[in-house]
Amino acid sequence: MKLSYGRSTSTRLIARCLFCMVLAWWIERTAARSASGPIIVDPEHPQTFRHTSGERFFPMGDTAYYLAALPEEVIAHYLEVRRAHGFNFVRMMAVAEGFWPFGGTPDQPEYGVLNESALKKLDWIFDRAAERSIHIDLILWGYGVPGGEGLWSRPLDGEAWVRALVNRYKGRENLFMYTIANEFERYPDGKYEFAPSDVEWARRVARQIRDIDPVHPIGCHPSVWITDQDSSNKGPRPFASYRGYTQRRPQVVWALWDGSAINVNVTQNNEGVQPRNWGSLEGNRRGLTYYPIRWEGVDYSVQWTPYGWDFEAAGLEDCIAQDWTRGKPVLNSEFGYQYEPGYEQERDYSTRQVHHPSSVRRKAWKIATSGGCFAAGYQGTAVRHFTIGDVDNFRPQQLTTLHAFFTGKTEYWKMAPHPEAIASHNSLLASPGSEYVAYFPRGGTNHVQMLAGAYDAEWLHPESGKYFPKTTLELNDGAHEFTPPELPDHDWVLHLRRKDPRTSPSPR
Repeated sequence: MKLSYGRSTSTRLIARCLFCMVLAWWIERTAARSASGPIIVDPEHPQTFRHTSGERFFPMGDTAYYLAALPEEVIAHYLEVRRAHGFNFVRMMAVAEGFWPFGGTPDQPEYGVLNESALKKLDWIFDRAAERSIHIDLILWGYGVPGGEGLWSRPLDGEAWVRALVNRYKGRENLFMYTIANEFERYPDGKYEFAPSDVEWARRVARQIRDIDPVHPIGCHPSVWITDQDSSNKGPRPFASYRGYTQRRPQVVWALWDGSAINVNVTQNNEGVQPRNWGSLEGNRRGLTYYPIRWEGVDYSVQWTPYGWDFEAAGLEDCIAQDWTRGKPVLNSEFGYQYEPGYEQERDYSTRQVHHPSSVRRKAWKIATSGGCFAAGYQGTAVRHFTIGDVDNFRPQQLTTLHAFFTGKTEYWKMAPHPEAIASHNSLLASPGSEYVAYFPRGGTNHVQMLAGAYDAEWLHPESGKYFPKTTLELNDGAHEFTPPELPDHDWVLHLRRKDPRTSPSPR
């Protein structure tokens, strides 16, 4: 829902957005100056990341699969712009259409030969990103033969590629993590079909990486395991199974990677538990359709608009929170590419794979207040070759607000998701008795289960980035109701922090 502003209010809104950008930049630059060493999974708070020197790392990524294929001036501008808006890592494919790091060509590949010139360009991207305090999520395989899938039928060449890539970049402090493959269920033939052998292959690759690089995090990006997509348009197939676990709603990925070298639970969750289908659209087109659902007693609608899918993603918070309980960071690395003006003729628009900015905002807050982190994606830059002009055509302010909030105002690494302490259509990240961050995607009056104490309470309107003055509340044990200060049908964030952290919370 759009806010209506007069001229003076609009000016103040622009000023606030600029302030948020500057604040995010300052926070990250300060952290970058003091942080050293690669990023690791924090052994004390294992659902979060930190540098080996101890400084926190709250990931907020962007997606540019084909970045390595672009001219250097476009890459440099992209990194500069993303850094200015607070993004601190980028998802990038190490093999992608237009970037061929092997001998020969995709039509006549020579996988036993590495193209040193191409790899030096990859080195340059790491160097340039490091100058901007941006880390790289390095995806080992992209899409199709131009993305390296030909190696899947040649195990020895595939192992050699992993060995060469990991040895080359394991010493890079701005390597965030390795992602084994995007939508790994495409192994071994490029078809979107899940088989337990796909998981076993990913586990073997992870073990090979870990034997060479004992430090950097490892993840593996799923597809049909989460979405259960049936491309034949005959209705959903039964959920898949792996080692005795059968997928169910709310969908999780932890069952695939428990006991493996993969130490980040990476998910691709655009819709939570809302049903979806890839099938026929008007105009003899095919594409994506989401459907309404009733989840935990609450109705969730969904609507295709000229600006992408507009919906809340029912149960997304439950999916993230359940993966969180398995003791690994949860990274939702694909949760809906944001619609941007000017790309209405692009494939992802015509196939209805773009999402309304308000949907992206609401999903991002659900993810973060359920203990997870995320990588965003913008229609003009995520899954395409792009230009300098495309780099600037995006609207990141609402995610910049989120990142500045968590890194500047909270001790998020000490908190955990507590869905039992809030109504089912909301989400809550809390350290009970010390700090609470509640997200109300529908606004209105909502309850939060609290421990007794004196708390500073502050409201944030996440669409505009506007904070409201703090108040002090004396609360008893139990459920307490909270109502936003204005615009009651908008989404809101409530932050409660104990005034005197030295005082022990009351026992339950």
